[in-house]
This record gives sequence, structure tokens and C-alpha cells, in this order.
Amino acid sequence: MGWFHTRGPSSRPAVSVLAGADGEPAGSAVLLPGQHLLTCAHVVNSALGRPDPLAPDHPGPVALQVRIIAREITVEREAELTAWIPPRLDDGGLGGYEWNGDLAVLRVTGALPPAFQPPPWHPMAKEQRVRAWHGSGEPGVFADAEVTNCDGRFGYFDGGDRSLDIEQSYSGGPLWTNDESVVVGLVTAKLDIHGGPVRRAWGIPWQRVRQELDDAGMAHLTTGPEDGVRDHPAYWELVTLLDRPLSTVGGWARCGQAVARQCGLGHRADGAPSAEELARLLLSHERALPALVEAVRFTARDLADELLAVARSHNLSRLLSPQEYKRLVALLDALPAAAAARIPAAVRAALPLAAVPAALLNGGGSTAALVEHLETLHGDSPPAPRGGMAVPRLLRAVEYVAAPCFRATEPGTGVDQLAALRHWCARVADRLGVHGTALRDRQADAADWAKKWQHTPPRVLVELRALPTRDDGPERYRMRLWCDDGSGPQPVSEQDQRPRTSGEVAREILTVVGSLRRADGLLPVVELIVDRDSLELPLDDWEDPDQPLPRVLGAEYPVVVNCPELRERGGEGILSDWRERWRRLDSEEPLHIDDEAAESTRALYGLLMERRFAGRAHIVASRQRRSAAVQTCLAAGVPVVLWDRGDKPGSPVLGHLSDPHGHLPEQVRIYRTMALQRPLTCPGRPVLAWADPELLPPEGAGRPVPEEEPERLNVRGVYEASSAMASVTISDESVRLSAVVQGTESLLDEPLSPDTDGPPPPNADRPPPNVGGPMPNTGRPLPVLELADPTDFDDPEDEEFVW
Repeated sequence: MGWFHTRGPSSRPAVSVLAGADGEPAGSAVLLPGQHLLTCAHVVNSALGRPDPLAPDHPGPVALQVRIIAREITVEREAELTAWIPPRLDDGGLGGYEWNGDLAVLRVTGALPPAFQPPPWHPMAKEQRVRAWHGSGEPGVFADAEVTNCDGRFGYFDGGDRSLDIEQSYSGGPLWTNDESVVVGLVTAKLDIHGGPVRRAWGIPWQRVRQELDDAGMAHLTTGPEDGVRDHPAYWELVTLLDRPLSTVGGWARCGQAVARQCGLGHRADGAPSAEELARLLLSHERALPALVEAVRFTARDLADELLAVARSHNLSRLLSPQEYKRLVALLDALPAAAAARIPAAVRAALPLAAVPAALLNGGGSTAALVEHLETLHGDSPPAPRGGMAVPRLLRAVEYVAAPCFRATEPGTGVDQLAALRHWCARVADRLGVHGTALRDRQADAADWAKKWQHTPPRVLVELRALPTRDDGPERYRMRLWCDDGSGPQPVSEQDQRPRTSGEVAREILTVVGSLRRADGLLPVVELIVDRDSLELPLDDWEDPDQPLPRVLGAEYPVVVNCPELRERGGEGILSDWRERWRRLDSEEPLHIDDEAAESTRALYGLLMERRFAGRAHIVASRQRRSAAVQTCLAAGVPVVLWDRGDKPGSPVLGHLSDPHGHLPEQVRIYRTMALQRPLTCPGRPVLAWADPELLPPEGAGRPVPEEEPERLNVRGVYEASSAMASVTISDESVRLSAVVQGTESLLDEPLSPDTDGPPPPNADRPPPNVGGPMPNTGRPLPVLELADPTDFDDPEDEEFVW
């Protein structure tokens, strides 16, 4: 059996093959991989009621009832016959005493519980102590025996004086070794010698079982973990490393004992494992190599580094030893609710480039499954000083979960558990040879992220594009979704192009935003990313029509809009103003823009330049001037703009904002809830534009879709717009904001006087883009200013939509 062996007792799923006539056990079977069962062919004949148990002819496409019994779990399933190896008397069998073949493979229909796992196998050998069970699967009806003879084809075993006799219903069942708890063969027949003092039976050794199944084309059912190990490219490299003396107390014997203990294996009491035995174990047990590195790290550091180098070069095994793995899973499972809810955000922030399956982060998998996935990812940190291993991504993610600033705000048991996680990281990093400087850098990154995360609500970013309607059908939209829980926008599921109604849009957003809610009560923000033509899209009013509650988006969550298109057209100068306005958001008084301030674009431009660092604008201008005023403020880099898209004069919302320096998105959400209760006293329909320079939208989101031949900027700086717009010539590149607002001057000055009561003329709410200075969209097609007429679109069912 070698120096290492499986330590028993192990779980023993018992399998009963039931007779079709009366449902009583006709024999036993043993589990194989892939929901297969192995039994004797004569057991199948008996279960089918065939008169001759050793009949060699194939019984046809039959199915038998089987009962599988494990600790506290019993299931009954149907099992179909998939391989038939009949009893053979004419190729070396001796008639009534011995025969070859006599094997059958069944496949269970329907999934089996995880508790049912195939047992390990090992060749049968003389003097092994074995145990067989009756086909009923009852734990007490076992018979003990000793293998007295085995030639590889047949194995004989004799029962002890105080053991049960092996009878017919034991056939097909596994022969387990008492010491190693592995299967060494199948019970086949009893020798009934009248008057003889010995109770003797024989079985099919694993050696022949394997050969028979290989010949039948089922070698995949007999492959063991050590098969082909000697052919592994790392095998002889490991043997060479391990075939050197250890100048420590106990040497390789002590190291072998430590590895066996961690891997749940038994070992011989004398001697030490050979280099080849160790190499086979390291290549067949996925956590044995980390366990060996842990055993030699502090006494043979160079050897530990060489073993890790071999593991990395051949992509071997797991990162963690069994002890490290169990400890980490236990710590993560014991985290308090607030810390556990932070795990997905921490993983995304720590590993922005790693492809972590969404199911593992959104509650679809266990903590153990997430750990197992993360430990297969290589380190992504820069090389450490003085060499050394890069910080593995798993350790980086754990450091983000256990960032020290969280411990100061989470009283109770979470403090000790988060500190234990960092201690765990330090020990594993030391065992792996990670330089302390590299780990401290990752800890600093984690602390910086945690400080920001604590004060920044998560967001769901939504990009919508309206599709042309047909007849009286509902409005339909193309949608893209991202979630950002502190690590930047991440796409949500598949960004499919199917049209959606407003109710379907609301349903999908509510599903995503619900998974981002935190235990601290900080509500996620829904951020609508739009082009200039969709600033008043009423997303906050939409609801899921299939819910018993209305589920209005703007009442359940803060909903804001962001229009990167207008802001970026102003060039770097406007972007710089935008960042400075945001920094002074709470220190500068808001701008109050009424009809007088918005009388002309030049007048509004003057106000914006006078209050160059005001970060917030409240627009109460009349409907005819509101849209142009909103777009001019956004184009000038004002990050927070509040207005009312309703028809009421002024802004009914402003009187309800009690704290001008509070969290405005939440205050607007509260007003929307009040409007649902008291629409007469709260008639406003607020729209809040909100653009945090530190929370950028995804690249390209919110820009108009380029047409096949978009308008181009000529060498004189003239934007060749459509026939509905005048050309604007820019002579001084330094006046970028003037380029924005002067282009809209005629749109506000001439047709929109205070006495105008009619509808605004075409394009009155659209200032032309900035055309001076460097274009922010350099390197990709310029977005067109005017969208095509909706009636010119092809049928949306037939078009191939491209973002």
C-alpha cells in the first residue's frame, strides 16, 4: 500500500440492487464516477428473475430499481444497464468454482445527493483484511474475512470464526479493507464445501475489474488520481527535488507525517516516504504540495521556494494547504452580516481585471466555492523589492474584506474576525515567500478603498435609447446596465439588445439594485446616463407592473441623470472647472436661475462665469427656456443641476429641500414619495443631474449613436451641422465655453422673449457643441449633434442595433 494510505473509516454508501418481482435485495453494487454503478452480471440476472443467474446473453435495454444508502440519506432510483460483461466459462474459468467476466455497469437516472461519492480503489493483495456487506445495506450485517490467495484474476478470502457467513445477497458488493477503507474487489461467489471447516468465498480483484472495464471501452470509469502521474512533466523534476536529505529533526518522516495529517491520510509508523511516493502524492492530491511547503518553509526555505517555482511553472494544485483553506472558509462564514455583505464589493475592487463569475459574488455559490475560484488566479501585483512572489489575488481580496478602517466602525465579534483575516493573510504570505513590502502595499490599497467605500453609495448605471414606436404601441428602449459597488462600473449579465417596455426596464433595474443594498442602510443610487435629447426621460416614474406593490423606481431609490456628452464637448477647460465646482459643492451657495438669468445665453454665461466655482444650480425658468438653461449649465461643467420637468411655474420641489447642503439625491427621493401621497400639495416632477468626477460612467455611455456619415469639423473650426442649424465659426480656441454658449445665443435671444407663449422653435433647447480646442472624443467617431428623425429608423425588429 505504500507509506501513505487512506485513513479509515470513510463513508460507505451502500447500494442495493432490488429484485423486480418482490423488491427484495438481489445483490449489491458499488458507486463509480458519473452516477454509474458496478455490480456482477449474475446479480442483474437474478434481479430480472432469469432462471439461470450465469446466463451470458445480453438481457436488452433494461432498467433496475436500486436503493442507495448513506449516513442519514436514503434514495431509490432507476438504473439503466449500460455495459454487459457476461460470465465466461470457456477462457480459463473452472465451471462451478470459478468464471471470468460477470460484470455489469448501470447508470442511475436523476441526480444524486452530494453525500454519495465513489470510493477509492486499490489492488487486492494477500493478507488484506476485508469486509463485505449484505445487499440490504444494513450497517450490522457485515462479514469480515482475510484474503488468503490472489492471482490478479481471482481472490479468495476466508471468514473468521466470529464473523457472519457470506451469502448470495452479498454478491456484487464491494470488498473494503478494514485498515485503509478502500475497495479492492467485488464479492462474487461462495464455495459451498459440505463438511468443510473453512467458510470461503471468492471475488473479482480490482486488477481484473479494471482490465475488464478497459476492454469494454469504459476506462474512464476506472481512472484513479495517481494514474499517469509518472508521465506528468513535473514528476521527475519533483523527484529530483525531494530526493535530497533534510538536515532537520525527523527529516522526511516528520514532513510526511505533517502532510498526511493535513490531507487526511494515514501513514506507516516506521520509515519515511520515498521521493517517488511524495511526488505521486503531490501530483494526485490537489493540496498536498502547499501542505509540504508549509512543513519545510521554516527549516528548508530554499527547498520551499523551489517547490513553489515548480508549482507555478506547471500550474500545479491549489494555492492553499488544507489547513489554510479550512481556516479561511471558517473565518469568512463566521463574519457578521455587515462584513459578509461587503465581500462582493471587496472582491470586485481588489480584482478589477479578474473574471469572477457573477454567481459566486451574488449569493449563487458558497464561500468555499468563491475561495476555490480565487485561489486559482495568479498574482497581479507588481514585482516585489528584492524579488519574491507576487501577492496572490486571493490574499489581495481577503485584505480588502478585512481592511483595518472597517474594524473601527464595526463593534462586536466582527473586530476580532477581521483582525484574524489579516493575521491569516500574513501567515500565508510568509509561507509563500511573499515579500512583506508587497503585502503592505496591498493593505494600503485596501484601506484607501475602504475609506472611500464607506461614504459612497453603490450605483446602478442605466443607459437607455428610445426606439421608434409603431401605431399605438408602448415606448420601447434599448438598455445597458452596469453596477458599481465601489470598484467601478461592471457590466451586468449579458448586455443584450432586445427592446424593452418601461415596465421591463424597471423590473431589471430593481432586480440589480436590490442586490447592492447594504446593511448600513445607505441606499444605492440609480444613475441614468443619457445624451442631451433624453435628459427628461421619466425613469423615476417607472414601475414594475407585475408586482403587488407599485415598486416605483424614484420612490424606492434615488434616481439621478448624467449627461457626459454635453460636459465633454467643452474640452479640458470645462472638465477642469467641473472638478473644481465639485470640490466646492458644499461651500458655495447654489445658483438660482430664473427667466431673467436665462433671458439669453450670454446672460446665463455671464452668471456662470461670475460664479465660476458654484457646484449646484436650481433652474426655475419657464418651460420655454428651461431646456436650454439646463443644457448650458451642464455644458459649463456644473455637476449638480435640479429642475422640474412638469408644467407648473417655478419649482415646487425647492421649498421642500430643508437642508441645502444635505445629500440631495436622497432629499429628492423623499419628495417623490411625498408626491405619491399628496400630489396636490407636492405637484413637482424633479429631475436631478448629478455628476461626481470621481465616479465616471463607462466609456462611450451616454453619447449619441454616430450615423453612417457623421458631420465633420472642417479645418477652420466650423461644425457643419444639419440644415436646421447655423454654422458657427470659432476664431479663438482659448474661449471654449464661449464656443458653447455663443452658438445658442440666437436660439434664446430672438425667438424666446418673455412674452412668448407658444411652443419653442426647433432646436431652441440645444446649444451646439464646443468646436474649439482639443476634442474629448479624439480617437473615436465624433458623436452627431442631431439625432435622425425617429420615423426614419428601420423596423427595430429587423435592425442590428449597435451601441
